Amino acid sequence: MSTISISRTTKGLIFLTVLCSIFITARIILKDDLKYSFLLWNLFLAWIPLLLAQLSHRAMVQRQLPLAYSCLILWLLFFPNAPYIITDLLHLKDYSQNILWFDSLLIFTFAITGLLIGLVSLNTVHQSLEIGFGKIQSWGMIVGSLVLLGFGIYLGRYCRLNSWDLFSEPTWFVGRVMHQFKNPMAFKLTFTYAFVILGFYVAYRNFGPIQNAEVKHL
Repeated sequence: MSTISISRTTKGLIFLTVLCSIFITARIILKDDLKYSFLLWNLFLAWIPLLLAQLSHRAMVQRQLPLAYSCLILWLLFFPNAPYIITDLLHLKDYSQNILWFDSLLIFTFAITGLLIGLVSLNTVHQSLEIGFGKIQSWGMIVGSLVLLGFGIYLGRYCRLNSWDLFSEPTWFVGRVMHQFKNPMAFKLTFTYAFVILGFYVAYRNFGPIQNAEVKHL
C-alpha cells in the first residue's frame, strides 16, 4: 500500500494557510469582531482549484482522460477563487490609523497566499496540458484560461457571482454573465487582471526551479 506524501510546495502553502488562520484569530480576539472572518472562507475556496489541478494531473499521467478533463473543467470554474482574494484589499477604507496597518497586513497575507496557491495550481494544470496537447498548445490554453480568470474575478467582485451559482441558479447565472458583455468596464478589468496574473506566472516559472506536480502529492 503506497503512502501519500506531501510536496515541499504544498507544505509551504499549508504553512501560509496556518499563518493566515493565526493572524485572523488574533484579530478576532483583539478586536472582538468577525469583520474579516470571510477571508478564511475565501482561502478555503482558493484550495479547491489546486486540489482539482493535482487530481487532473494524476489522471492525465495515468491516461484516465475523462477524469482528467472533467477535473480541468471544474478547475477552470473554481480557479478565480485563488487570486480573487487580492481584490479584498478594497475593504481597506474609512479606517483609523491604529488598526489600518494591522488589517492591511492581514489582507495582504491572505492575498499573497491565495495568489501563490493559484500560481501553483496554474503550473500544475500547465504540466497536465503539456502532457495532453504539447508545449505550444498548452501555452495558448493557459493564456485563454487567464482571460477567463480575469472575467471570473470581475464577476465575483463587481457582480457578486459565485462559482456554485452556476449549479444552483444556472439560468440566472448565464443571464447575468451575458449581460456583462455590454459593459466596457468588464473588458478592461478582465484583460487587466489576466495580464497581471500572466506576469506573475511567467515570473513564477522563471525564478527558481519549477516544482513538478507530484501525482501522489496532495
